[in-house]
Amino acid sequence: MSHVLFINVFGHGHINPTISIVSELISRGEKVTYIAGEEFRDKIEDTGARFIGYKNFDELGFNNGDISPTEIQPQLMEIARVYVEIIETIFNIKDSFDYIIYDSLFFIGAEVARILKIPAISSNSTFAVNGKTNYLSEFFTRFGPVIKGLINKPEFSAIINFLKEKYGIIVPDLLSIHKVKSNMNIVYTSRYFQIHGESFDDSYKFIGPSISDRKEILEPELVSREKSKIIYISLGTIFNKSIEFYESCFKAFRDMDAKIIMSVGTNIDMNSFKDIPDNFIIRNYMPQLEILKHTDLFITHGGMNSTNEGLYYSVPLIVVPHFFDQPVVAYRVAELGAGIVIEKNKVSPALLKDSATKILSDKSYKVNSEKIGKSLRESGGYKKGVDEIFILKGSKRAADNLIYI
Repeated sequence: MSHVLFINVFGHGHINPTISIVSELISRGEKVTYIAGEEFRDKIEDTGARFIGYKNFDELGFNNGDISPTEIQPQLMEIARVYVEIIETIFNIKDSFDYIIYDSLFFIGAEVARILKIPAISSNSTFAVNGKTNYLSEFFTRFGPVIKGLINKPEFSAIINFLKEKYGIIVPDLLSIHKVKSNMNIVYTSRYFQIHGESFDDSYKFIGPSISDRKEILEPELVSREKSKIIYISLGTIFNKSIEFYESCFKAFRDMDAKIIMSVGTNIDMNSFKDIPDNFIIRNYMPQLEILKHTDLFITHGGMNSTNEGLYYSVPLIVVPHFFDQPVVAYRVAELGAGIVIEKNKVSPALLKDSATKILSDKSYKVNSEKIGKSLRESGGYKKGVDEIFILKGSKRAADNLIYI
């Protein structure tokens, strides 16, 4: 039995792909200590892992699609302080570890592994990144000057110096974190769906979405076929507060021969909706994986988890991206002919209806989504991911954990 240190940051989109990995590791005899936002305690402890929590970034307000350049500097300073908290937690744990798995946005994870002299495995919740596929470039173009200003601030320099002097950790240049690479890099999509998938070496393991049976009950009324088509709408766990968007959907699909299933999240008061069309079923929560098995069209924000899940079941998409990696994911869907992108500031009932009608009447969207879905299903999922982890663990590979490419 080996002891695994798992470190994760940010929200559900980063946590959810790892749950099946952790469960499978434990089922094969591994011991897992998992450090993540306190709100995920129950979900992670249910796997059998030991959990250590901290105040998560969702609570700090970082996951805000409308964040401005002037707002991001204090947010990044707060994130830096939390990263220090995580580092101090790690080095205060009395146990020893055999390898580390860290979320790719916890970009000093490989440095932690180097100090501990153990293999480093990154967990990539979205596309893998190299010089050809740097989806962070748009983010840094927008926020680069502010980030450079932060780097030059004495309080940020003090954090970098503290980590180096106390723990020997060398913090990479924030504008070059896309160059950080570990012994192994788990990516929860297929090499086919990955942008420039051919440009990544064998240390990148494209295992597809980490989908397992959530044992959720699907009410028959949700997928019964009173209408010819089923359209599922969900904007994920972060960008799901837009009453205006949902009302645009009411107007777009009210008279369509389709059952509309809409998941609006826990932030929406259902009493906010007036004049809900008869062909709509609206809930705060839906068993998404079960519904997608029966869906003809999925309207999503383009988070990698939701996108992968829709395509895993060969469902064409309308993608309304909001922030960070979502525009890149959305345009990859469109590039491969599996869906249509609608920019969030251009959403209208007419555009939604026209896009849905086009996808449902043009068989090429279904054919292309099936091609991506096949690639995702054949990538092996969480079991393949754990197989690869055990191969690395068994190889006792001697390599620098932090490599610049």
